[in-house]
Order: sequence, then C-alpha cells, then structure tokens
Amino acid sequence: MKVVDFFRKNGIDLESKTLLVAASGGPDSMALLDMLKNLQAKKNFQLMAAHFNHQLREDSEEESELLKKYCDEKNVPLFIAKWPKEEQPQVGIEAAARHARYAFLTQIAKENKADYLLTAHHGDDLLENILLKFIRSGNPEEMNSLQRVGEMHGVKLLRPLLGYSKDELLQYNQAHRIDFITDSTNQADETMRNRLRHHVVPLLKKENPALIKNALFFSQKMDELIDYVDEKNIAVGQLERFLNVAYRIKSEKLKRLTTKERTFFWQRMIWQKYHRRVNENLGNFAVIEYQNYFYLYKKQNISEVKKQVISLNQPFVFKNRKMVLYTERKAGIKLIGDFWFKPNTAFSVGELTAGSKLLLQNGHHVKAKKKFAENAIPLALRPFCLAIYAENEPIFVEKIYQNQNWIKNGKHYFLYNS
Repeated sequence: MKVVDFFRKNGIDLESKTLLVAASGGPDSMALLDMLKNLQAKKNFQLMAAHFNHQLREDSEEESELLKKYCDEKNVPLFIAKWPKEEQPQVGIEAAARHARYAFLTQIAKENKADYLLTAHHGDDLLENILLKFIRSGNPEEMNSLQRVGEMHGVKLLRPLLGYSKDELLQYNQAHRIDFITDSTNQADETMRNRLRHHVVPLLKKENPALIKNALFFSQKMDELIDYVDEKNIAVGQLERFLNVAYRIKSEKLKRLTTKERTFFWQRMIWQKYHRRVNENLGNFAVIEYQNYFYLYKKQNISEVKKQVISLNQPFVFKNRKMVLYTERKAGIKLIGDFWFKPNTAFSVGELTAGSKLLLQNGHHVKAKKKFAENAIPLALRPFCLAIYAENEPIFVEKIYQNQNWIKNGKHYFLYNS
C-alpha cells in the first residue's frame, strides 16, 4: 500500500505516535482515515480525527454526521468545530476559511499532543496546484507548496496521499464500502482550479497517463533543491527573535552572499517564520540594516498606544504582547527586564514619548534616541519597546534603559512575558 511506503520512505516511525487526521467527510479524507485505521492494527499508534464545519454549504451537517458515524463505529476520537457565521467575511472567504480551519486543526493537535497532523491532499491536488501556481506566478516554491512533509504553526504536517490519484481513492472507497459526501461546489467552473480539473488536466492525462507520477517527481526534486538551499542558509546563521515583531541577524553573517543570494535568503526566512510566499520585492515585509544588524519585519500601520495604569502581578497587553510586572523573580518564564524603584508605586505603561530624555546616575539626562542607537534598535521598531512610567517619568524602557538612581529601601521589579 502506497501509504505504508510513504512512512517508510520518509523515515517516519509510527510506533507510540499520535496521528490527527484532518477529515472533511469527502472521499479523500475518508479514504485516508480508513487506510490509517487498518494500518493501526499493525502499528502501535493512536489515531484521532478533527473536522471543521465551515457552514458554507447546505450539506455541511451531513459531513459531520457521516464522520460521527464512522468514528463511533471504528472507535476513533473525533473533534468537531463550527465556523460561526458572524466570523465569516464578505470578501476573501476562501482564504479566511482556510486560515480558520488550520487554526482549529493545529490547536487540536497541540492540545492533544499529536505528533503529526495529516491531510488528504492527493496527486491530482498536487498537479492542479503546480499548474495553478505556474499560471499565477511561475514561482517554483509556490508550485511546490504541497510538500509531503512540512510544518504548520509548530505542528508537523504530513500528506501521505500525494502518490495516489483521485481515481485510486474513489476505487479504494468503493472496494472497502466507505461512505463519503461529494462537495457540490467542486462541480462548478467558477474557480480556476475547477476549470483546470475539469478541462485541462484530462487533456494532459491523455497525453501522458503518468502525469501524476511526474508531478510527484517534480515535487520530490524541488524538495531536494530546497533542502540543499536551507542547509546553506543554516550555515549562514539563525535569526534571533526581536521584540516579538521582528527577526535579526548580524550583518557580517550575510556579507559573503551575493545580492541574489541575500534576496533568496530573506524569501526563505519569510516563508519559515511567517508562512508567506513573496517575490523578489519581499511583498509586505521589510529588511533594513542598522548598527551591524539586519532586521526582518512585517510592514504594518502602527497606532499609538496611550499610557495605561497597570496592576502588579497581573497581566496586561501592549502591542499584542501579554506581559506581567512581578514583585518577585519567577522561574520557567522569560525575563524581559528588571529595575529597582520605590515600593508601593503606581506604574503605567505605553510607548516612549517622542523626544523623551532618560535620567542617568550622574543626574544628567540623555536623549532616548541615543540609547536606542547604542542598542542597535532601528526607528521602525522603537514603538514596540515597552516603556514603564512612575511619577510621570520613564523608569524602564525595554532593551535600552532601567532606573539608575539608588533608592533606599528600594523594591526590585521583574517584567516577564505572560
């Protein structure tokens, strides 16, 4: 069976592992679920299924009921969630649905400590994806986005059916009497994928019946080339997470790369860190060099955050980051910074006001922008550095400053990510 060959060729040992199948109730995922259920008798692994009901079709409830019936009969734990109608956008619904579905699937995988999330993408999907991306962009990496082994939001992702054609999966279901629901939207020619599926792919298969095999060969060769490039990128060095909104690396580590090699390096980093495919202009991302560092970050509109009063030992949010200012040191969580100040003080937090000056130990003041420069923080990222105020003065600025005045009977404060 090809699905067994998939695990063997990719060096995946199923012994004592937990597998979560993304199940739609369609013929592809039902075939995958049944193949794995049969394989479970020979291999010692736990099998679970997760279904995301988009509520976009009249028969969506039928899919859920079919899956419940199968999983009850086969003793497979099943997790089901619905996409609330109020969360469905008027435009871009296909992309939003995919985002919501994978957010649910990866959440279930993490909550249940699944070793792998498996999807039922097959050889025809792979071929259609290659053609679709070739028409839209011609970017080889985009054409190879359906990889056999990958990662999604920190969860290992497997596609063990890429060696199967759609017809083979339908034949499997028929031979094993597996019920499924057919998605009626796949029959319409409104989308380019459906037009390729109904009119172009059948013609290509007539020219060469081994087309699915060739698509898989193309994908495997692309994987090998990308693995080679990634090995070279690893040799360059790892990016450091910075302020939870950017990544950085020492400039000297990229000095031996040509301009084209640097561009490709950043394209790969954007895919690995943000899961976005971009062309040579890097799309909605920016790379800047400042004080011997290269910084990578996503361009965004930065709205000013007004100062807010916080409570000690209680979480607060700043620029989508959850933090806590503790009155004692904590183990097992990452320390952002610490400072000494008077006990029983009312603190507020926010951005550092433009033109601010910071009090030094000698009683003089220094411009904050000088401290930012000394600590290699570019202008675009400075608004993301948390400032803590007491008595209307900044006494702590993330990455660059902490109160320097000696305070008799002072209290030690610790800022952590929550």
